[in-house]
This record gives sequence, structure tokens and C-alpha cells, in this order.
Amino acid sequence: MYKLVCLVCAENSVDVQYGNDVDVRILLFEDPYNEGRANDTTQMVQHGLSIGPIASLRRLAGCSRSWQRVCSMDDESSDSLLQLFLKLRNEAFDHNKGQILNKRFASKRSSPASTDATSLATNKEVPRAHHDAVAVGGTFDHLHVGHKLLLSMTALVLNNNITPGSKVNRSLTVGITGDKLLENKRFSEQLQDWHQRQTAVESFLLAFFIVDEPIWRSLASKFEEKEGCHQRIVSNVLPSDLAIKYVEIFDAFGPTITDESISALVLSGETRAGGKAVNEKRAEKQWTALDIFEVDVLDSADATNSDHATNDFQNKLSSTEIRRRLVNRLA
Repeated sequence: MYKLVCLVCAENSVDVQYGNDVDVRILLFEDPYNEGRANDTTQMVQHGLSIGPIASLRRLAGCSRSWQRVCSMDDESSDSLLQLFLKLRNEAFDHNKGQILNKRFASKRSSPASTDATSLATNKEVPRAHHDAVAVGGTFDHLHVGHKLLLSMTALVLNNNITPGSKVNRSLTVGITGDKLLENKRFSEQLQDWHQRQTAVESFLLAFFIVDEPIWRSLASKFEEKEGCHQRIVSNVLPSDLAIKYVEIFDAFGPTITDESISALVLSGETRAGGKAVNEKRAEKQWTALDIFEVDVLDSADATNSDHATNDFQNKLSSTEIRRRLVNRLA
């Protein structure tokens, strides 16, 4: 879906990177016609648990987000889903408040094939699909569509099949490159500092896991700084007891070689070698190797033949290009 967003925006010269442009977020919800899953979701909502990264349609429709428009494809199944969403929305709110304009679009392109977490694995043996402790790392400068895809898939690798009252210790660790390692980056004058990058990642993940914005905005963030190395760590604990940690990293390994409980690492194709290096370091400590999940890199292969559209697609996935454009805006 993020690839489709990039294609459409590139072909129509729509920016998705800056504060005054489109900030694209893809939210996932479970099959509303699957009664078994719906009952599980209802039970979790009653217990006050956040149910991300896959919410129920009822919870999505009944949340306090102030949507002005909802759109769907112009086919029978999409229309049925749209009508169900609007029905649930009207049940949750006063009919005269928060009215949504709905619109249907004719389908002009096929959607990308759906992919489950296991198909993202790089090793020949498919790793187990869900883990209780998952890690991902990156610079996350000027959070863009590629970052959002990586973070979303990391959330989906987590074991999210939990039951109310379960005491499973789950954690998602995000390693964020420290400022010192980025001093030689191009257009560094527009490089966001660690706190800005951490805050952007935190806001994205909390909104991804928790549908209701007032709930995730009310969550307290714990900040600590380790003595000696001055490593900064920010953490949240969600209502579902999932702990999300944002850790400043000073090398290519980060918490993957200091936290033995981590069992999976999510990365992109361009950092594939890093996954192998991490497991070599863990082997030296006689720790279990991490399952490596590789997220397909978004590319412009499906863009139109227009050079402008192809280049614009790639530019939406480059922090360097975003910084260059910001420098030019201020010139």
C-alpha cells in the first residue's frame, strides 16, 4: 500500500514529506465479517487494551479521529465495507456531528499483492512469524514512507495474538542513530537531531498501535541517560503491556548484542549485511541467532515511463533528498 501511495503521489506531483503536505498513515483492521476474531477484539476493548497493530473496524470507526472524508474503490465488496464503516461511525457518534463526506473511486490499478510477515524473511528456512521481542534500527531522519513501511512491518512481526490478562513480556526496540555518527551526512544543516527523530518515530508507532489519539497522546514517556556513554533511551508502556523502547545507538549493532531477549531483527535489503554481522556477534556470546526479516525495498519499477515520476518516486524515499529540498527552499 505504501508503494501504491508513492506511485500515485509521484504521478500527480503530490509531496508526502513536509509539514504542509500529505502525511500518509496506513492503518490495518481485521476482517469485520470474521465473528471469531470480532469477539476476541470486543473482549480486548472491554479490558482497556490497545489492539494494534490490527484494530477492529468498530474500534476504528468509533475512535475520536476527526476524519472529513472517507473514500473507497468502486466495487461491490468495497462499497459493502464502506457502508459498514459509516454505519458503525453513526452508531458511535451523534448523526449531526463529525459528518463524513464519502466518495468512491473507480479502480485503475491493481493493489500490490498482500504479504504476511513470514514472506519477508531473507534466510532459506522461514522463521517463526511472531516474536515477543523485536528490534529495528535506522537513522529515521525526516520520517518518510520507507521508514513507515519498515516500522509497520516490525510491528507485525511482534506476537500480537495476546489474550486479556496474559503476562507475556513483549517489547519493540527501535535503535536510532546518534547525532555524532551523522555529522558527515550531506546537507547536514537540515538534519534532525536525535530527539526530533525519536519523537517522530514514537508518534508514528503509538498512533499505529493505538487507534484513539487521546489515549496514545496521554501515555507517559520515560527518559533515561546511561552514565559514561550518555546513551539516551525513551520508553513507553502501552495498555496491552507492550514496551516500546527508543535507544540511541553508536554502532551498527545497538541493543541486538546487549539484550539477549531480542529474538528477531527487521531490516531493509540495503542493510542485509548488518543482520549477518549481528548474528556473528551474538554467536561469540553463545546467544541464540536472531530471526532476520527483510522488508522489500520500495522502488520505482512500476512507475510510469515519465522520468519525472520515476525520480519523484525515489525522492520520496530519501532523507538526503528531503534535506536537499529543504536547503533549496531556504536558499
